[in-house]
Amino acid sequence: MGQVINFKGETKMDNCQRCGSKRVLGYSAKADDRQSWILGEADGEGYLPGDFNIGAGDYIEFDFCMDCGQIQGQFPLPETEFEETNKEKAAE
Repeated sequence: MGQVINFKGETKMDNCQRCGSKRVLGYSAKADDRQSWILGEADGEGYLPGDFNIGAGDYIEFDFCMDCGQIQGQFPLPETEFEETNKEKAAE
């Protein structure tokens, strides 16, 4: 597997980490603070938390394979701050 430099100057793999396909799409979008998500039984809105591994703040950024659908990156992710906060709220 080789590496390529994306539009932000970051090095990324040019092949899918699961199936080896070269059809890996890099996606980037600038949003605002009106984003929303559901994680487990909790929902959130506002700026995207950085520990979701799909961007942060105003930006949504990820790479995914157009053949197998795998989002590229390091997984599994540790428990996020959002999950920890909602556990504490549920315990109150």
